[in-house]
Amino acid sequence: MDRLTVINDALQATGNNRVNVEYDGSAEWQAADPAYRRALAFLIPRHKWNFANTTAPLAGRLPVSPHESYQNAYVLPGDCLLVENAFWSGAPIREFEIVDQKLCCACDQGVSVKYVRAPAPGQWPLLFAELVTMKVEAQLLRGFNEDTDNARRRDADVEAMLEEVRSALDRQEPPRAMFMSRTAARRLGRGSRRYTGR
Repeated sequence: MDRLTVINDALQATGNNRVNVEYDGSAEWQAADPAYRRALAFLIPRHKWNFANTTAPLAGRLPVSPHESYQNAYVLPGDCLLVENAFWSGAPIREFEIVDQKLCCACDQGVSVKYVRAPAPGQWPLLFAELVTMKVEAQLLRGFNEDTDNARRRDADVEAMLEEVRSALDRQEPPRAMFMSRTAARRLGRGSRRYTGR
């Protein structure tokens, strides 16, 4: 599914004229294009979408760091929306900070990041494409149609569907190992049924 399809589906669902080509100068396009961009900016950070995650090594260290404590800084990839983790030679970096779209840390080489990007629409699962379409509909109802009540209802539909989609996707992930500290186990006491240590 491409951007034009998402936009036309949203325009049609809100009772507006479809557009034949992108950037045609029509009032519909001028309303729908920013609605599409805002819908993506709203939805992508709301969950760890696997299709939006990627890992990449960071290019050479910058000559000057914008951070007062970390002397090493690296430019983040251009399509980076959100850094999930940073690594040094494959091991997680425990302390880093993002300043002015630069990753600042103590490591002077071998740094990579796992990050969320804005993927091309052709890479979206169908449920995510539907969420984007619904969110564009809400934006069009609010701005282009000046129908605030239906816009609120559509936003509520987006939130409800987002919760369902996140729940379904989370069930596909392998369960995380549960960690229980020895201190917590001692507090629970060896006689407790919850204590599983030895």
